Amino acid sequence: MSIILAWLAAAPLAGPGRACTLFAAAGSRVEGGGTLLVKNRDRTPRKSALKFVAPAGGYKFLGLVDADDSHSAAVAGVNEKGLTVVDALPGNFPDHPHYPGSVALTQALLSRCASVPEVLACRDLFRASYPVIEMAADGRQIAMIEIGPQGRVAVKVKDQGLLYHTNHFLDPRLEAADPHPSASSRRRYHRLGQLLSRQACPFVLEDLLAFSQDRHDGPDNSICRRGSSPEEPRTLATWIVAHPAKGVPRLWVKITNPGEGEKIADLRLNPAWWMGGLKRKVFR
Repeated sequence: MSIILAWLAAAPLAGPGRACTLFAAAGSRVEGGGTLLVKNRDRTPRKSALKFVAPAGGYKFLGLVDADDSHSAAVAGVNEKGLTVVDALPGNFPDHPHYPGSVALTQALLSRCASVPEVLACRDLFRASYPVIEMAADGRQIAMIEIGPQGRVAVKVKDQGLLYHTNHFLDPRLEAADPHPSASSRRRYHRLGQLLSRQACPFVLEDLLAFSQDRHDGPDNSICRRGSSPEEPRTLATWIVAHPAKGVPRLWVKITNPGEGEKIADLRLNPAWWMGGLKRKVFR
């Protein structure tokens, strides 16, 4: 318990400053089959960017990173094998730079894994990670992985249905590690459940995009946050990947950096795209 308290004391603003929303659909809940995965990146204002990574001995991937930090690890990404991985921080836990020797898990999974089953087999990486919530998708499955203190892990996998998460542990075995989730996390989670349950017909990318822009609960508690003051977290990026049952992934990204105009990319990630990467224009 003393270790957990030390983490919380070291970064008391980590949770509110970096609150994200994740949700996914699979199988019959997606028009034509396959999967859809969404991440809203919420944090105190700073710039985001796309980064093309070609690690030695690993898979190429396109990641969402901090623009002002050349060593920033990806918080969302899709790789050349058709795997998407995104993350969110639970409660007030800080991210991996505050844990010497820990693994930047999202980036490690993207470079190492080609599918959701391969992600779930990476127990060594889970044990080496900081507390984090990961969501992964390929053309067949979606998965949610909660990693608590001391390497405790809870996993849900679906090839049909929905998964969604905000910033508090959902598995009862992990709830005690962060017993007081924020009002924003609870309200965003509840609102997501409402939106996802209202639609009986299969989802398309544009449906989940609309949910990602929902402002039902005000500037600080909505799925899409504007921030009630310049210092409050707001939604800085929306990342959506559609993995068809057959065919190449489609990536849709919106980045809203402080002081800049909105940037949108809509990419079909075929083999030729991976050969060229970010050498070509991606934003419109």
